[in-house]
Amino acid sequence: MKKILRILAKKKRSEITLDIKSKNNLVKQIKYCLDNIFSYDQNIKTASLYYPINNEIEPFQFVTYFKGRNIVMSMPVINMIKKSMLFKKWSPDDELRIGPLGNPEPTYEKKIIFPQIMIVPMLMFDRKLSRLGYGGGYYDKSISNLKKHFQKEKQSFITIGLTYSKQEFEKIPNEDHDMKLDYIVTEKEILSRS
Repeated sequence: MKKILRILAKKKRSEITLDIKSKNNLVKQIKYCLDNIFSYDQNIKTASLYYPINNEIEPFQFVTYFKGRNIVMSMPVINMIKKSMLFKKWSPDDELRIGPLGNPEPTYEKKIIFPQIMIVPMLMFDRKLSRLGYGGGYYDKSISNLKKHFQKEKQSFITIGLTYSKQEFEKIPNEDHDMKLDYIVTEKEILSRS
C-alpha cells in the first residue's frame, strides 16, 4: 500500500506549483507557527532544515526566522551503514556535498548538532499528523532518537512537516515505527497536535 502511495504522491507533487498569493500565505503560516512555538519556549537554540529535492517545498523561509533568533542551524547527513542521520552545523554560505541518496549535505568536518526543531519534508500527510516519507525510515528513526535525547535533557523537541495542501491524503497507513509530527504547515493552514 505505502509503495503505491509513494509512486502516486511523487507524481502528484511533481506537478504542484504555488502562485504568488499561495507563496505569501505559506510565509505567513510558517511565521505564525514559529511565533507560537517560541511564545511557549524561549530556550530553543538549535534547528535542522532539509535541502529541497524533487519539488519539495523550499524551507528557506525558516532560515530568516532562525537567523533573527540566533538559532544554530543544521542539515541531515545520511549514514547508510547505520541507516540513520546525523545533523551537521550549516549556514546558507556553506558549501554542500552530494550525499549517498543524492541530497546536498554539509561536509563531514562540520560540528554535530542536536536540533530541537526539525523541519521535515514529506510525500503525503493526513489530518492526524502522520506523514508518508520516502521509505528509508531515516526521519522516523531520527525523530524517535531525538525525542528520547531531549526528554532526558528536559528540553523541547518539535517536528514541523512542510508540505503542499494538495499532498493531503485521507489516512496514511501507520506502522509501529512511524512517528507523527507535532505540526504540519501548508500554504493554507497549520495542523497541530495541541
